[in-house]
Amino acid sequence: MSTLDKITNKIMKFAQLRYVKIIMNAFMSIAAFSIGASLFSLLRSIPIPFWQTFLTNTGLTNILNIPIAMVSNLYAIMLAFCIGYEVANSYNAKPLPAAMIAFGAFMILTPFEANVALQNGEEVVRGIAQNVLSVGPLGSQGIFLAMFAGILAARLYILLVEKNIKLKMPESLPPAVAGMFETMIPAGLVFIVFIIIRLLFAQTSFGTAQNFIYGVLQAPLVGVGATPIGAAIYLMAAEILWMFGVHGGLITYAALGSVRSAATQANMAAFAAGEAVPYLEWTLLTPFSNMHMVALVILLVLSKSEQFKSLGKLALPTTIFNINEPLMFGLPVILNPIWAVPFILLPGVNVFTTSLLMRAGILASSTGVALASNIPGPIYLWMCTNSITGLIWGIVLIVLNGLVWYPFFKVAEKQALKQEAEQAAAEE
Repeated sequence: MSTLDKITNKIMKFAQLRYVKIIMNAFMSIAAFSIGASLFSLLRSIPIPFWQTFLTNTGLTNILNIPIAMVSNLYAIMLAFCIGYEVANSYNAKPLPAAMIAFGAFMILTPFEANVALQNGEEVVRGIAQNVLSVGPLGSQGIFLAMFAGILAARLYILLVEKNIKLKMPESLPPAVAGMFETMIPAGLVFIVFIIIRLLFAQTSFGTAQNFIYGVLQAPLVGVGATPIGAAIYLMAAEILWMFGVHGGLITYAALGSVRSAATQANMAAFAAGEAVPYLEWTLLTPFSNMHMVALVILLVLSKSEQFKSLGKLALPTTIFNINEPLMFGLPVILNPIWAVPFILLPGVNVFTTSLLMRAGILASSTGVALASNIPGPIYLWMCTNSITGLIWGIVLIVLNGLVWYPFFKVAEKQALKQEAEQAAAEE
């Protein structure tokens, strides 16, 4: 077995790990909520002055913000529930009790306090209110805690059930009623464990498990990707994997999907509140994972090679809407050294330069709006920046990417033309 095959096998084994699959499936389970909210984000962010004025004057902006805020502010709750559900499915246990217990365990670890500001005339008093729930830990800030709490609670519950630690109910009782009573002891024991965890963290400088997980793990990981270099590395890592025949997007999602989701939900919450996006680069990954391929497919359509021209016309509609498989496997790009350099480098260069321009104020910054991944790159930039400068920059990037692709394209085209000439001569 070659070194490449060994690396590929290890990567695929990682993606198939039980708890990696559980986390991926849980995030996918919430996709319907995220997609639903993104539709309202889409309506709110159409960058047409007349439309924006209409939304403001009619008050529709605030109405459209409701589902956006609902998803971003309650995302961790939904995730804890789905994590528990998927853990139970993985162990062939009843999913609903495990999901409910995972949700309860997460809430036990959630701090019941919030920073508040009370205004009396011109005087503003700030402080911490007890016995209230802040939306922060229930949304983007609580995503990592929801994963850990959901997995631990559901797995512990299933273990207790497997050990037959439950109330023995008469067989005459209906299954639904018997099942309700049978879960009492396992659920109670799980909750006791999490109460102890909460009390132990209360004795530390962090105060809560939420503060510990967010401060030590989640915030640093999300922050690493919220830099021009971090975003570039994220995109290029996926392209390197694709080059060797591994679904790069799937692997990077398995490894960092939770980090990306945390950043996305925080950005959505800021968008709904009309605040500046906290994690700029995480909003730019979607358009730049594909825009370089649009430049390549345009070159193919304009090619002198009939083979390239036919493939380009076939792949153009799908590539524009961010579906690259016709090029990846039809050209092919995979395992083709001619295409390797621009294919790997261009997404990283695109996001890096765009980030710098936005941070410098030359290009309108992203608003944090969540948009569908199949929106063409320049239009995506137009809508996510709410500025015509995004559309113009997207088109400029496609042209610049085409110039980078061109010398590599000419090498491949020369080979294709030679093959076509040899084939034509053989048929005569």
